[in-house]
Amino acid sequence: MTMRRTVLFLIFFAAVIFACGSNDDASINGGGGDAGPDVVDGDGGFGDLDGGVPSACDPPGTSCTSGEKCCTGTCDPSSKKCTGGVGQCSVAGAACGNGTDCCSMRCEGGKCAAAACIQDSKACTTPESCCSGKCSGGVCQPLNPDPGSCKTAGNACSGAGDCCSKLCKGGVCQLNSSYCIQSGDACAHAEDCCGGICTKAAGAALGTCSAPTGATYCNGGVDGTVCEGEGCNACCSRLCAPYAPSGVNICQPANGCRVNGDLCRSDKDCCGAPGTGLPGEGNVTCDKEPGAAVGICRNPRSCNPEGNVCHFKDYVCSVSSARNDCCEHLGSKTNCELDPVGVPRCHAVGVDGGLPCRSTGQTCAFSGDCCNGAKCLPDASGTLRCAPPTTQCSQTGNACSVNADCCNGLTCNTPPGSVKGTCGATTTPDGGTGTCSLYGQSCKIASDCCNGVPCNNGFCINIVN
Repeated sequence: MTMRRTVLFLIFFAAVIFACGSNDDASINGGGGDAGPDVVDGDGGFGDLDGGVPSACDPPGTSCTSGEKCCTGTCDPSSKKCTGGVGQCSVAGAACGNGTDCCSMRCEGGKCAAAACIQDSKACTTPESCCSGKCSGGVCQPLNPDPGSCKTAGNACSGAGDCCSKLCKGGVCQLNSSYCIQSGDACAHAEDCCGGICTKAAGAALGTCSAPTGATYCNGGVDGTVCEGEGCNACCSRLCAPYAPSGVNICQPANGCRVNGDLCRSDKDCCGAPGTGLPGEGNVTCDKEPGAAVGICRNPRSCNPEGNVCHFKDYVCSVSSARNDCCEHLGSKTNCELDPVGVPRCHAVGVDGGLPCRSTGQTCAFSGDCCNGAKCLPDASGTLRCAPPTTQCSQTGNACSVNADCCNGLTCNTPPGSVKGTCGATTTPDGGTGTCSLYGQSCKIASDCCNGVPCNNGFCINIVN
């Protein structure tokens, strides 16, 4: 059984590599020269899936009227600027709406300040100068007043355990341990939080992140949550691996549909969405509180649908704790395979003894469903469909569901719970632009991958213990 899974996995990767062709800098990183047919073009590059996909997205600080054209999906209503995006922090002098837009955590007069924000309990004269955005009685007030609480970004730390982000660098808690803000840390926008909720006091510039309650079949480890030291089974995706820009282990998002227990915005974001024609369709609901923007994918109707997490042994984790009842093979229970980033998933489409693979334009749950190693990408409506097999990667402004869908060095910006993302540049805390390959993106040698992630079968990914 283990040998069969390994062979199928390697065959899948070989198909992807064959479809991708050469991996030169022009086609991968969007550099000079003709990118050729192997990248998603400005209209989306989907043929029947064209329409509604922006040809380019705008970085934080750009003027906007809505979040549609912003790489982060967020347009601050007061500053009328694209804002948010933890991996997109702006350097001194750049336009900003709130402290979390800035690498310094300090936004004053609509511009990111060069000086670092003032830490909790230190003297202040304005709220904007404080890491917490709160200045009262001439002192910066903490966002988490409980002495036992974690410290928010910008405050002093002696180790990772002091910080809500679990990233202490240079004696200061950093915001960007992941592509989204951890629960308890400072936030200005719900879209920036891993859990999709930012709770702010009336009139406050900043609040703290949290997540919906009641996750199923996982320990609340929604996509982007730090899992350092807790292992894969802390994650809904059952994959704990490095976030490339920081090197911190996070719960990696699964390519394509959102798995059981993870965040969602509608039923169509979840594995088992109705109307897909895939095994287990309709076996899921996006469970949201009244008026909430995000909820949790729940599977109350028996078996696990195509693309959901499943029981798997001997991968980067010793074993996935997910249940073993994929819809298509309830008796034999043999169709649990690793997806392109190493998440164990129910996979009955396009495998030996399963259902036919999906052609260009047909619905899919994840890239493993598509013929000839093609990618499974969201169309303009957010429905996942197979792209042409010649689509190597998505350039800036084009469709993605995870970083692995984007050309090397680009981040997939998705609102929490949504499968509909847009590729954009990855900005480092010092204001530079990331050029190394993120988790799941292509590589030729190990040094192509960020922060020591190994290069396996042409991709920056861990596939063995």
